[in-house]
Amino acid sequence: MKIYNTLSRKVEDFIPIEPGKVKMYVCGPTPYDRSHIGHARTYIFFDFLRRFLEFKGYSVRYVVNLTDVDDKIIRRADQMGGWQVVGDVYSRYFFDVLGKLRVKPPLTYPRVSNHIQEIIQLVQTLLDRGYAYRLDDGIYFDVSRFSGYGKLSKVDLNSEKISRIEPNPNKRNPADFALWKFAKPGEPFWYAPFGKGRPGWHIECSAMSSRYLGEQFDIHGGGADLIFPHHENEIAQSEAAFGKEPWVKYWVHVAFLTIDKTKMSKSLGNIIGIDELLERFEPEVVRFYLLSAHYRTQLDFTWEKMEKAREQWAKIAKAAFSVARRLKENDFGTDSAVAELESAFSEMISHLENDLHTPKAYSAINKIADTVLSADLDRESTELASRILSDIDRIFAIIPRNLMNDREYSLVRLLLDVREYFRESGNYKMSDSIREGLREWGIDVQDAGKVSKVNLKFKK
Repeated sequence: MKIYNTLSRKVEDFIPIEPGKVKMYVCGPTPYDRSHIGHARTYIFFDFLRRFLEFKGYSVRYVVNLTDVDDKIIRRADQMGGWQVVGDVYSRYFFDVLGKLRVKPPLTYPRVSNHIQEIIQLVQTLLDRGYAYRLDDGIYFDVSRFSGYGKLSKVDLNSEKISRIEPNPNKRNPADFALWKFAKPGEPFWYAPFGKGRPGWHIECSAMSSRYLGEQFDIHGGGADLIFPHHENEIAQSEAAFGKEPWVKYWVHVAFLTIDKTKMSKSLGNIIGIDELLERFEPEVVRFYLLSAHYRTQLDFTWEKMEKAREQWAKIAKAAFSVARRLKENDFGTDSAVAELESAFSEMISHLENDLHTPKAYSAINKIADTVLSADLDRESTELASRILSDIDRIFAIIPRNLMNDREYSLVRLLLDVREYFRESGNYKMSDSIREGLREWGIDVQDAGKVSKVNLKFKK
């Protein structure tokens, strides 16, 4: 398996630190508002990466943090009755929508407010080792003391961009960043040996990741917007404190998502919440669309593209139902498609092993669906197709789970029997009426001679 490493700017062989085990940390949200479609792309991708690693046989220890102490949360606190309420309300929303999107829960969702002692200890270590210094408003990291600063982002330390981040004329260097912010009136604070206050943004991830994954681990991920300054600063403070390099072996970042070729922005009013998306589309369709572009490629969202994705996904859903129906009814043909199915599945895995190339993998999945829908599969091919579709769902979680329950299936079979009675008696008006009624339910009925078969139910 190969994966692109932002640190080296190369696609590298994936070799975890400990054979057979992968430790992965992904920066979670700051829960001060509804999670949006950009968040969905990031967390669905890392869920997919985790699933594929597990499919490959790795034991994955996966952690996603929650930044529940932050400037944005503090500003929102007055409207909602306290900063704890803000974090609790929107983290619950986050868990709810991710559950609906079939994102597997990580080992833990550590919160900043529950790991203050680990953060204080880390800040103290940086002070003791001479990497941090004190100013009137907090404790800062001295980037000039860390020779590797900039190796992830390749940032120009003389650029104007640097001076706009955490502006303070008393800092030793424009790029220096706050590890601990001294208490201000009305803000939450904790007592520390170096002064009461609260954590800076970056220190939290170093403290929590080391708490659950150790001082070195395999994958650190997040959106591309976190490369600088957040992940750059994480590297500096972690390698300075732990004395180990590299702190993280592989850095994986998901490219931006735009809305109709425009950056998402509250000022433009074009932010689409995950709940809004789920009101119009099945969770599997959302996953299918958000994984359709390579993770390092910008994805542009429109409602029209979502509709197109549903049409493409429907073929896979039809194939899944066709296989389930054949197995349920013990209805097998004479066509052997073992070679074609095995070849297409092997092709899919090969593309995923090459830096998780989902667009090419989708092409292979499309071949599998075409094979299932175009052939009169024999028993061996049907059972193989069932196993392959199950594995596709293990990796992508895109096979619809609500194909049809037993009661629905029995009702459809009864309606088909009634329809056959009308067909045989020449009452084609009633026969067509039943077929159209079933189609409105999302059930496609196709006639093959004297036999009618249900090919799909994927939508309520």
